[in-house]
Amino acid sequence: MRNNKVICAIAVLLFLIQGFAQTAHAQQFNLKGEISGQDSGKLMLTYQNEYGKRVTDTCFINKGDFTFKGEITEPTVAYFYGAIKSYSVDDPNTTTLFLEPTDMHMLIKADDFKNAVITGSKTEDERVELERQKAPVNLEMQPLDTAFARAAKNVRAAVKNNADEKTIKELREKAGAIHDQFDPYFKRLAVIDAGYFTAHPNSYLTAYRLLFDLGAISLDSIQMFYSRMKPSLQQSTYGKELAEQIEKMHLGMPGSMAADFSANDVNGKPLTLSSFKGKYIILDFWASWCVPCRHSNPHMIALYNKYHSKGLDIIGIASDDDRPQDWRKAIVQDNVGVWHNVLDGLDRAAKSDKEIGQKFGIHSLPTKIIIDPNGKIIGRYGDNLGGTEADMDNLLTSIFN
Repeated sequence: MRNNKVICAIAVLLFLIQGFAQTAHAQQFNLKGEISGQDSGKLMLTYQNEYGKRVTDTCFINKGDFTFKGEITEPTVAYFYGAIKSYSVDDPNTTTLFLEPTDMHMLIKADDFKNAVITGSKTEDERVELERQKAPVNLEMQPLDTAFARAAKNVRAAVKNNADEKTIKELREKAGAIHDQFDPYFKRLAVIDAGYFTAHPNSYLTAYRLLFDLGAISLDSIQMFYSRMKPSLQQSTYGKELAEQIEKMHLGMPGSMAADFSANDVNGKPLTLSSFKGKYIILDFWASWCVPCRHSNPHMIALYNKYHSKGLDIIGIASDDDRPQDWRKAIVQDNVGVWHNVLDGLDRAAKSDKEIGQKFGIHSLPTKIIIDPNGKIIGRYGDNLGGTEADMDNLLTSIFN
């Protein structure tokens, strides 16, 4: 599942950067290669072109040879795949690489795309070196990866087969317990990333990887690494997206006025944040599939019961746009229908500003934001940018007692 998140993040980043067309002069890239173990068939390459648009190109294999050509303005990550057997990042016929506006060469084997040898791209060389540094940690983590993938598969199978809610809950709890064991490994990998960012402040890989680490490192660190980039990298596609995300994270920090939003609640009634002015509000960013979020709900109910009569309200904002039925079930099962519940507003068809989480720089769940009666953010808790639930409790105590 950890790797599935990576492939989802790649897809999201390819999607997010649409619209950031570059003013630099576009240049042609040429990616030629040979694939062993497959004389015919087709290969696919997905990347962002010189107009900031996502391109999916198809190439037919000719006696083991293939060629891709296109125009780009800067190094850009691409998703390369062939006869895929699944939509998992672990599929043996998928890999990623950095394209550059130059001549590149690829040697690849059918059913072993992960070990492709690519030459001609400096940024790809850097990516390979960074992955080499991370390899010992990833190797240690492999048994945990395997166990979590199996547990996640069991959850999906139970949901698909309409298993009873108790069984599904137990399987999710098991998967969540395994996932919690990743933390020490993630921290070690983050240290390696930070070392790379420090040593390579002007690498396109640094700008790209920082977008992945938004939910893992502090805002101060992100800003520091961004400030060290040369102006041309800051003005690149990844640099612009990073600057935009930093700005959004600032908008969700204490001291900022909360961005207004509108959505229909779980009962189909319109809800607007500004209509709650005069009350203390907790924005609870969660999801039905997020085990830590579900564990937090009893505590949130206790806070609601304790302070609601004194002027506290809660708006649950769920990242369940793809699974609204699961969202509705979770609201009933966890008894959180006592407060307001809306969906985040994710629209995979087009980039938009309708996602509520984007307005507050949300990159991990659960995250809770407290807003005062004047609409100012006075607390953020749960993610890498804020404090703990205990800190949140202390703030509420100081307000209402």
